[in-house]
Amino acid sequence: MKNYRDAVLFVFMSLFWSINYPLVKIAVLYENEYYLLFFRILFALILSLILFPKSLKVGKSFKTHLKFLVIALLNIVGFMEFWFIGEMSESASISSIIIYTYPVFVVLLSIPLLNEKVKKLNLSGSFIGLAGIVLIFFQEMQIKSIYGLIFLFLGSLSWSFGTIFYKKYMNEIEPVKVNTMQFVYALPITFIIALISGPLIIGNLNIEYLSITAYMGMLGTSMAYFIYLHLFRKYNVSEISSYLFIVPAFSVIISAIFLKEILTGLNLIGFILLIIGIYLSQRK
Repeated sequence: MKNYRDAVLFVFMSLFWSINYPLVKIAVLYENEYYLLFFRILFALILSLILFPKSLKVGKSFKTHLKFLVIALLNIVGFMEFWFIGEMSESASISSIIIYTYPVFVVLLSIPLLNEKVKKLNLSGSFIGLAGIVLIFFQEMQIKSIYGLIFLFLGSLSWSFGTIFYKKYMNEIEPVKVNTMQFVYALPITFIIALISGPLIIGNLNIEYLSITAYMGMLGTSMAYFIYLHLFRKYNVSEISSYLFIVPAFSVIISAIFLKEILTGLNLIGFILLIIGIYLSQRK
């Protein structure tokens, strides 16, 4: 980071995102994961419109709105639906670690999709990160079903493709507008998916549930995405992604304190390999 302010913003973004993982475990005690995502996006959109009301002024170009729809499907609907479904059978710690394999996949996907030339060090880092993922998968498969891990893996891939799409097709659009419009398009889709999952039980929408979803939407989504897109526009993606392992690190600590989750020895080794892989894969 070039200055202290950006470093502070990055730390806040990481904290906002990391706290989401243990909160999912608490929120689904009241309503299922599909309604959780709907309320999260609803609160995210509300804050975005309060802070940036002019971000809705994006013109009427069909091509531009199609891009917003695609980024909403990849960055919000696909990513978060897969994540929430996966976390129903996995711990918050493991979920955050698997989701944040994203920087490794971005490097690998950038080769065929962006025609980027990747240095040997970056490629080696990606394979070290993949080794960490395999180790975590192997450990979790011994004690749980693999389906949760697959959904988390799909969530990570969805976010990775969203990053590639944004970098290739949406660099000319202001980050504030991208941030708001992805919520605009994701909201009705997540609502339909939630309705299909079953009726909403109004009695479950108590103060605790609404407070959790408000935090996840406003700070853990809207504000965190805004900071991320701001930094993404200001710096190369490698300068940001190389430190994103901080998010699952924070999440592991928070989950250990509030949910009493502890990583096994193999999971910890896999996480360390993933940290090394992310850092090396993103170094210039």
